[in-house]
Amino acid sequence: MNNRKLIRDPVHGYLELNEFTVSLLDSPPVQRLRRIKQLGFSNLVYPGANHTRFEHSLGVMYLASLLAEKLDDEKMVDEIRAASLLHDVGHPPFSHVSEGLLKRFLGKKHEELTLAIKKTPVKDVLQAHGVRANKVIKHIVGESKVGVIHGDLDVDRMDYLVRDSYYTGVAYGLFDHLRLIKKMRFMGHEIVLEHEGIKAAESMLVSRFFMYPTVYFHHVSRIARKMYERAMKFCIVERDFDPYLLLSMDDSDVMVYLRHQEGFPGEIARMLDERRLYKRALYVGPERVDISWCQKQDPEKLEEEIAEMAGVDVDKVIVDIPPVERVRELEAKVITSEGVKKLENVSGIVNQLKAFEIENWKLGVYSPKEIVEVVGKASIKSFNVEKRKKQYRLDEVII
Repeated sequence: MNNRKLIRDPVHGYLELNEFTVSLLDSPPVQRLRRIKQLGFSNLVYPGANHTRFEHSLGVMYLASLLAEKLDDEKMVDEIRAASLLHDVGHPPFSHVSEGLLKRFLGKKHEELTLAIKKTPVKDVLQAHGVRANKVIKHIVGESKVGVIHGDLDVDRMDYLVRDSYYTGVAYGLFDHLRLIKKMRFMGHEIVLEHEGIKAAESMLVSRFFMYPTVYFHHVSRIARKMYERAMKFCIVERDFDPYLLLSMDDSDVMVYLRHQEGFPGEIARMLDERRLYKRALYVGPERVDISWCQKQDPEKLEEEIAEMAGVDVDKVIVDIPPVERVRELEAKVITSEGVKKLENVSGIVNQLKAFEIENWKLGVYSPKEIVEVVGKASIKSFNVEKRKKQYRLDEVII
């Protein structure tokens, strides 16, 4: 027990770490996560949302350990523990806020950038404990058959839902994650859910359904995110900023860099610091625009088109076309009296949520307050939005 440590987590209570997990925790790539906010700019909406990827990684490790204990393979248990602590080391500053930059300029997602652990002290820690880095990486990126970290019902989502709910004060993310884990087991190396765990899985999906529009896709968070993205894109394209630097920078590093830039990126940094954000010139859902058409469009071309019609600088127009989120939980396997079936085939609630999921999607066009009206009118034309005289929904912005 001398080589074990206890860490007090506000969400899960006391977490016990063995010598192996402590060594990983003390490595520079994991310690860097203390300086990466879990929810990017969401603290502009929810002041308490200042928690980090470090805390989340600890929580995922705890839940992953509970689930992995059901495996009769100690070496794989160590791989999963390592993967749970390392799964977010590829995150750039402000977490998912910078991920669009990684995808555009490096062609990779943050999970894929965990390959970098082979070039860090983490590799030495893994080797010292007989754990292969390649095996750990497969668990992280979803190439392993054991979907503990990256699967249909994974502990990554379990932790971020309850943790983000705790720190934002939004109760929607709460569900009985411990019962869900208790009712999950392995058939071979594949995770399946016992029939008695269906209600807990349904509760998780309901939590996810409400947390996305309320927290993850809140319009203020989206606007701040897109303003930051625009400023960093400007620096990469116009000022030769090396996007690979984002993999070693933290939130403070990148904001200090932006604050010292002249012109547009420096002004964006000051606006974010002072919470002087762009406003919604257009903000509509699938009842007003064709989602499939929107998903095929190039936001930059639309920004140029809208700016030209409105007679404003293109930097003053931001088009935000969010992705349509895939609900992987629907594919989760459930043991029934008639054999193993998908969760969506045994739960009426899940089917209803699947039908309503698309309603959470919103198209946004953002601009400074003083030009919102003219940009909104141009946006309606660009997206062929039917103009209505009355507000259709309380969260809808129309011109």
